[in-house]
Amino acid sequence: MTVDAAIIVAGAGPVGTCLAIDAAMRGVPVIVIEPRGASDPPDAKCNTIAARTMETFRRFGIADEVRAAGLPDDYPTDTIYTTSLSGPELARITMPARSERARPGFLDSGWPTPEPMVRQSQLFLEPILRRKMLSLPQVRFLPRTEVTGYTQDADGVTVHCRDIEADRLIDLRAAWLVGCDGGASRVRKTMGVRLAGDAEIARTRTTLIRSKAVKGLFGKRRPAWMSWVVNHKVRGNVVAIDGEELWLVHRALRGGQTDFDSLDFDQSIRDVLGVGADFPFEVVKHEDWVGRRLVAERFRQGRVFVAGDAAHLWVPYAGYGMNAGIADAMNLSWLLCAAQEGWADPAIVDAYEAERLPITGQVSRFAMGKLEENARATGGREVPALLSRPGPIGGWLRRRLGRRLYAINVPQMSPEGLNFGYYYSGSPIIVGDGEPAPGYDMGSFTPSTVPGCRLPHFTVGADSVLDRLGPAYTLIRFDPAVPIAAIEASGLPITVIDAPMPPDPAFRHKLLIVRADSHVVWRGDSLPRDAAGLTGQLRGKPAA
Repeated sequence: MTVDAAIIVAGAGPVGTCLAIDAAMRGVPVIVIEPRGASDPPDAKCNTIAARTMETFRRFGIADEVRAAGLPDDYPTDTIYTTSLSGPELARITMPARSERARPGFLDSGWPTPEPMVRQSQLFLEPILRRKMLSLPQVRFLPRTEVTGYTQDADGVTVHCRDIEADRLIDLRAAWLVGCDGGASRVRKTMGVRLAGDAEIARTRTTLIRSKAVKGLFGKRRPAWMSWVVNHKVRGNVVAIDGEELWLVHRALRGGQTDFDSLDFDQSIRDVLGVGADFPFEVVKHEDWVGRRLVAERFRQGRVFVAGDAAHLWVPYAGYGMNAGIADAMNLSWLLCAAQEGWADPAIVDAYEAERLPITGQVSRFAMGKLEENARATGGREVPALLSRPGPIGGWLRRRLGRRLYAINVPQMSPEGLNFGYYYSGSPIIVGDGEPAPGYDMGSFTPSTVPGCRLPHFTVGADSVLDRLGPAYTLIRFDPAVPIAAIEASGLPITVIDAPMPPDPAFRHKLLIVRADSHVVWRGDSLPRDAAGLTGQLRGKPAA
């Protein structure tokens, strides 16, 4: 049977697009199927690009373009906690504008990466990713096409599709199918995989509005990128999309309420902003949605996989939903390409579920924990009207609650641990040495070279080590006298870097082997006697 591509990706959101870009840059043909039209505007719902995601964009060659889009250079990325956008503040977490990024002293100034996180709406990110994807000749893009199902056999997957415009059925053939088709994923449903967890945590009304008057509500204060609002009428937040006239306004239904219309549409927006009925704004787009913590029971069925929202859904605390999905895509893409290129055993793809499913559970619980902490801090269902009023009692309440909210939320607004602390344990292609990986939380971590951990960042000459990593494996040698001929001659695709030992105490071994996603897979002071056994495991070859 004719094969149309090596990989078919269902869904051209950021997750599916990143998977397609990565595979295509490795020379592997990809078809991307997307129900939306090619020129349909993206959502504005994802508004943080994590540092680890920016490292991926650096490898794609688009990090500078991404960093330059969205908010103006001088617009701060502060988060404030306030009684309304125009009301008194409770707390402020100060973060840099693009023009301030080189200045020290911000919470993320010392992060171990050349690519700090970026506050930017999916509205601006998705077109950049789409252009990059379409620039790659290995990608075939089919907009206004939907997946209706699939059948698979030992040799590949036949994907059943419908051309929406022509109302015509199409069958496409590939070695692998990846469902990046969102929370209602047709691919996951066809797999027969259930989502497990908390089916409903909160209900939210989200409206993208256009109003040049909103920025003026900050008055003489430094503007904020995100403004969390709590008062006796409403709870929600406002996100600056372009820093001028586009604002995303979230309003939460009170606990126990299930009818979205119980929250007045226009008045709830005014209550978040702290304005009267004559305040001008235009509704651009609106969505009512249910916050959940759900994780797919499996991420794979034979030659079919799910990633991103198709595999996991959780409340958007720390802004890590899209970023976790892109991490899924980068993990899966290189494994599928390794199997497709033939240097790896087909069993290498087993590592995807073994690595990403446990991490997904951890991250979803971190997000859930922050939601619960904030709910407890704001006193359950009732907020006293005094909180918004001038005077000593209101001021005391604001200072007391503000200190608590600041302490709770610094870790999610500066999530260093979430970016750099997570590690893979129990992976079939990571060779442990008995030392456990250090623990981490949302805001902090301990750098480590324990296999499964992210390679602690360092420079090689003037270059970030990230820029030296190869497309598959990289052997970093800190002592040029250590012989490595056995692995160089093994046929394993491996790049060799000779570098001086970094001063970080995490580095204690003369040799490290690292993957393209910067996770350490092996370390030692010399190659093992059974170098073939090591390279066999890195190829995904099952143990005899």
